[in-house]
Amino acid sequence: MRSVKYLCIVCALLLLSGACKTKKPVEEGLILDENSVSAFATQIEQSVLNGNPDVYNKAFDKDYLKSIVRDNSIVNSSLDADFGQEFFESNFHAGDEAVALLDNGGDFKFVRYYLNEDDGSHHVVFRTYNDFILNFYDYEVDTLGGTIVIKDGFIYNTGNLLSDNIRENILLNVLYKTNPEGITSMLSQIKELSDQGKNKEALQLLNEHETELKDLSYYWQLYIANLYKTCPKDQYIDSLNALKSKGLDQRMLLLHQLMFYLNEGMTEACEGTINELIEYAGDDPIFLLIFGKANFYAKNYETALGCYETANQYLPPLWDLWYGQLECFHALNDMDGFYRCLETAKKNYGMTDEELAEMMQTDFKNLK
Repeated sequence: MRSVKYLCIVCALLLLSGACKTKKPVEEGLILDENSVSAFATQIEQSVLNGNPDVYNKAFDKDYLKSIVRDNSIVNSSLDADFGQEFFESNFHAGDEAVALLDNGGDFKFVRYYLNEDDGSHHVVFRTYNDFILNFYDYEVDTLGGTIVIKDGFIYNTGNLLSDNIRENILLNVLYKTNPEGITSMLSQIKELSDQGKNKEALQLLNEHETELKDLSYYWQLYIANLYKTCPKDQYIDSLNALKSKGLDQRMLLLHQLMFYLNEGMTEACEGTINELIEYAGDDPIFLLIFGKANFYAKNYETALGCYETANQYLPPLWDLWYGQLECFHALNDMDGFYRCLETAKKNYGMTDEELAEMMQTDFKNLK
């Protein structure tokens, strides 16, 4: 099993390897291959990093996606009405969401291109990060009118296709509008119980209504959230993995496993899950930040600091990364390292001496 400390090296090699050379002629003057598709993904990444959401927002083949979601009769009927069109269009703000995420201290990255050898489809994987929460978007791309577009894709945290998410979002919004006493009422009741910390009651309702709700990804998101709150920690992973028999995708389950191992400081399991995710999503230095935090929780402060410092060479200035280094220097009682790291906040985050002093008083009181 590869060591996490080599993740960034592997990531760079993957980007430079050019392993997939298969080209797919589609229109005169446009060839789908690693270079053209990666350029398309890089353009999306750079526009988001520059605060422009439009390139990402407009990258989707809406007509194709609309034709797919019309297979549901309720959705199909709603698309002939203005409110149905509004519900449909509301699914295409990925660029705005990514820019907002950056504004809130998160990160957005094009991680990987790959060619699906089974069907010849071309894929790009984007990653979002905020507050130690990861998500990956595995998009299938094709051409339309001489340009490259996103046709569909798999979203890790919901565990289903983009087209499935769009269909479900329209369906639930339409049902909420036209039949508020139906399944949307039950989902709202479960969500309310969950928000109130009544997780056992919420899980009981989820189990009782599995038959009518199990085809909704929102159901499984609620299920996993309440399972985490009610299941004994030594049984959670087995209970989570048992959901694979219900049809849940392995990529989604791995992402939830990673979050559990991170928060529990289970470093060996965390490393193993990271390496499994790399096989799907691609290598990414953000995993060093995740692994560093797991080591911090395990009180392996020097290992955590090493992960953070390496990640710092490959990631943009992230508050979580900077603060994680401060925590490690503090735990190691390394005052030189602590104050050296503290000073970087002036350049990276525009913090003043007064703000830093106030933070030290609240977060690092016992550092002399």
